[in-house]
Amino acid sequence: KKYYVIKNSWGEGNLYHGYLYMSEAYVRLKTVAILVHKDAIPKKIAKKIF
Repeated sequence: KKYYVIKNSWGEGNLYHGYLYMSEAYVRLKTVAILVHKDAIPKKIAKKIF
């Protein structure tokens, strides 16, 4: 299975110090929006959206 490491906005009070592991299936089913820092977007894609 593929898992994603997700930063938890609720703080660091969990087993993984503020991060969660979510399966790809769960992310596909439950995700409404994703926030990504603009520096993490590849330059080729950033040129199209900024």
